[in-house]
Amino acid sequence: MSRTSLFLTLARVFCGIVFIVHGMPKIFNLSGAAEEFSMMGFPAWSAVPVAVLEFFGGILLVAGFLSRILAGIFAVEMAVAGVVVHLPHGWDVFHFGDPMARGYEYSLALILLLLAIILLGPGPLSIDSRLAWGGRMRGGRKGPARG
Repeated sequence: MSRTSLFLTLARVFCGIVFIVHGMPKIFNLSGAAEEFSMMGFPAWSAVPVAVLEFFGGILLVAGFLSRILAGIFAVEMAVAGVVVHLPHGWDVFHFGDPMARGYEYSLALILLLLAIILLGPGPLSIDSRLAWGGRMRGGRKGPARG
């Protein structure tokens, strides 16, 4: 496995785990998530699709299924979160004081990893790769696998 393939696999799995971990409390406490979303200025109902996306989409991303599509959706989610929630706190790596006052570097780092997945594919250890949805095939051509 090349270093690029290893990087893409690790980036995809890492991002998937991050979204699972952030989606889990939302999935198991939708009312609390809805209240938190309201306090941040989002409609309360938006907590439901975000919770489903983060938890189940994160699982699919770890498995490498629909990786580029999910990475694109997650990148948009992180851009919105970065601008609306994190940007007002600036670059705050340590977020002293208020634990919710996280800076935009978190969102930016995830967006950059997600862009790598979108542009370069999910890596060879993915369902997408096995289904020939993840990028280049043998011989340098895109297309369905030939058996």
